[in-house]
Amino acid sequence: MTFRVPTLSAANGEFTVVEQPMPVVAEDGLVVRVELGGVCATDLHIAHGHIPGYEYPSTLGHEVCGIVEAAGPGFGGDVRGIPVKVGDRVAVMPATPCGHCSACKSGGRYPSCEDFDVIGFSQPEHRPAGGGWGQYISLNARARVFVSDAPAENVVLAEPAATPVEGLMRAGFRFGDSVLVQGTGTVGLLAIAAAALGGASTIAAIGGPARRLEIARGLGADTVVDIGAVRDPEERAALVMAASPAGRGFDYVVECAGVPSTVPEGFGYLARGGCFVELGHFSDVGNVEINPYRHILSRDARMVSSSGYTPDSFSRALTLVERMGDKAGNLITHRLPAERAADAINALQPSARWQLDGVEVGKIVIDPWLAS
Repeated sequence: MTFRVPTLSAANGEFTVVEQPMPVVAEDGLVVRVELGGVCATDLHIAHGHIPGYEYPSTLGHEVCGIVEAAGPGFGGDVRGIPVKVGDRVAVMPATPCGHCSACKSGGRYPSCEDFDVIGFSQPEHRPAGGGWGQYISLNARARVFVSDAPAENVVLAEPAATPVEGLMRAGFRFGDSVLVQGTGTVGLLAIAAAALGGASTIAAIGGPARRLEIARGLGADTVVDIGAVRDPEERAALVMAASPAGRGFDYVVECAGVPSTVPEGFGYLARGGCFVELGHFSDVGNVEINPYRHILSRDARMVSSSGYTPDSFSRALTLVERMGDKAGNLITHRLPAERAADAINALQPSARWQLDGVEVGKIVIDPWLAS
């Protein structure tokens, strides 16, 4: 027996749906029947060869939700200790550390491993059944999964939600703090939801277009500023600062846009002693000019970043998307078959104006069981 999985031939290459042998469940592993696999900007960077040292061909898809098809008797429970059985819906944390290298043994504060096994960043020859846009994935004994009763449309958002949850946790966000989010893509919207669930006193967002800003309001943003309508930096700054507590700036500015100019602008929105949280620049899109006195020292500012997350923050992120209820579905705009993986990637490029099939792109998911 075989299953189907879209495979990228090379950087700037083609996606082809290929057949792989059906995975056999290991004594201490899992086989998961994929329901939905999210598409994110990281996949765009992989497709364009922006990640140094990345090897091709590759099976993509690291935002994974599925149903346990087979469970080895030695696998045990999920991260929270819930027994895992056939038929359970699970969110899959894509990166599994080896547990044996020096980074793993040192037990560092942040996720680190010299030999991660990562779903969605896989060469079929070396890591079969490792792409979350395919119909099945195979997980080993170290895999970290989370059982959930929520709909698949919620659970597939756990992975992207883990990034802002981890970022806010690292920054020290507390109940009653104020938050500004720069960028209203999926991560930015989930940052708004995380701040709201965490009890932020004031939440503002800069982004667009109108549909995303309306979702931002529904998720908890008190004020939204349309970046397309307010192009003048001084006018935008006046609107944003007026939305902050007493007009003095925000405790946290969360950068989710991935545009270099947002960094110095974001520091300007911080209250004294505030923290700038960098989440958006996963790839190298250019330098920024920072004035150490004006942007940092004069306001006693801090800066943290997050390029990953821990099992703890992933678990909290799953709770977040479960609590979002029907609002989670508003983030998903396109549900595509595996044959349209290239369309999903291309829609994320500025040249496509973030449009696909005449509809503005939000979160795109691959449903590998859909007919093309």
